[in-house]
Amino acid sequence: MRLHITEPYLWIPVDKKKPEVKLHFYFAHAKFQEIDIQLGGTDGDFYAAMDVSGYLGQDIEIEGDISEEMFYNIFCCKEDVQHVYPFRPQIHFTPKIGWHNDPNGLVYADGVYHLYYQWNPYGVIWGNMHWGHAVSKDMITWEHRSMALEPDQYGTVYSGCGWQDKENVAGFGKNTLLFFYTAAGGSNRWSVEAGNRHTQRLAISTDGGETLQRIDGAVIPHIAGDNRDPKVFYHKESAAYIMALYLDGNEFAIFRSANLLHWEETQRFTAESMWECPDLFALPVDNAAGEKKWVFWSADGYYLIGDFDGYCFTPEAEVQRAYSTALPYAAQTYAGVEDRTISVSWLRLRNDRGNYRGAMSLPLELSLWKKKGSYQLRFHLPKEFLAYRRLCCAPVEGVKRFETELKGRAAELLLCWNTQESGITKLWIGCTEITADFGEGCLTFTNPQIEAETIVVPFDQKVTLTLDLIIDQEIIEFLGNDGAIYGAVETEENILQKKVMVESGMEIASMTFYELCPSAKENTRE
Repeated sequence: MRLHITEPYLWIPVDKKKPEVKLHFYFAHAKFQEIDIQLGGTDGDFYAAMDVSGYLGQDIEIEGDISEEMFYNIFCCKEDVQHVYPFRPQIHFTPKIGWHNDPNGLVYADGVYHLYYQWNPYGVIWGNMHWGHAVSKDMITWEHRSMALEPDQYGTVYSGCGWQDKENVAGFGKNTLLFFYTAAGGSNRWSVEAGNRHTQRLAISTDGGETLQRIDGAVIPHIAGDNRDPKVFYHKESAAYIMALYLDGNEFAIFRSANLLHWEETQRFTAESMWECPDLFALPVDNAAGEKKWVFWSADGYYLIGDFDGYCFTPEAEVQRAYSTALPYAAQTYAGVEDRTISVSWLRLRNDRGNYRGAMSLPLELSLWKKKGSYQLRFHLPKEFLAYRRLCCAPVEGVKRFETELKGRAAELLLCWNTQESGITKLWIGCTEITADFGEGCLTFTNPQIEAETIVVPFDQKVTLTLDLIIDQEIIEFLGNDGAIYGAVETEENILQKKVMVESGMEIASMTFYELCPSAKENTRE
């Protein structure tokens, strides 16, 4: 099909009931895009949009194994598609449209937090991996930006990281933003036909992250399997830049560089139960002044505690699990943030009733806690989140029953029990039931509307239990016992129209209920 481009956007209908088809886009006989899409008609579920402003006034060719009539459902439009959906989370980032997964390129530069992310702008299922982009001043309220990276002949764009080159060691200019990413060769037909495999590549931005320019050549060629997910940081003690990279199976590698361009492998190791999205960072120990330990991290929240000398990571304990639930995944820490380590994960929601799927977790500060010679990761809500708290009512003590309405606004419920006693407390947030069983030492989450999912979270009965519940559309995140417990559960999408009810078999030592009030500008709107 030949199409004359008269407007900057190409609208393509998506029907979630249809099978995927592959479309190829050409200009002057050269391919500029290839997508897999559940192509629909005028009665489809929603429209996706492709920016074709670079071809205004020109003809493009679209090819695909579809009927001639289906091509005529694709048309030019003056504006991007709208992404209004009434049940979007208010304080969690969501893509404006389509599927998203891993956070990528997390970097704080010149007063702005950048969030790049794995994105399929052409449907609510995984595929067509691009990098989307959003910016924020506080990591709570976000503004969408233009597409950052699109697939090409080297593959779709898999996960990677960001770094601000303040000293111009790479030679692209002082304060240039560098983005290391995986070109997933073999993941699209374009790269298969070109014979490309997974490689680690570099893109740069000299305009504050607004546009990314690919640099020719791979910074690390293919090593093994689907090697991917580079994470870069500076190791001051050995005066070098370090890259952690996932190889294959449970195998990882560590590289060093003096200039962010040429990398030398210094270690390869296997970590049981760990795979994908490695990260490596030093954390303070909350209850041991001046002490720090290194953490090697992977996608499911499995981590190792140990030491790092700039060349090799040496674990000193068995693999541990940070998360109490399976919803968070592929967390990455922010580059460019001084004096604290901030982590953001992908929350892999199943709900796709709207025109998007997936959300990011709230930003969480990480630290360690030392107990009997071992170390455990802890999660803390950052000051940026705390600034949005507004008391809904005076804190209460010694109650056994409590009921309130959420009234359409995200909220936080902070509960505290003395677990020396015994009893069962039931808490309902909409259809999500939370049972705290102080005889069994566990929390149980049941979501009847989400395939009757039940999640059991153990806790220490010998200490006071604090449970901090952050309630948003589709999502409840929870922290317990000063961050020793962290997880997230999916709820019904209209939960903020529901009630919160507490019935306790033992007295609640204290309870505080907050409304969470982002800025007047609606979250995740352009």
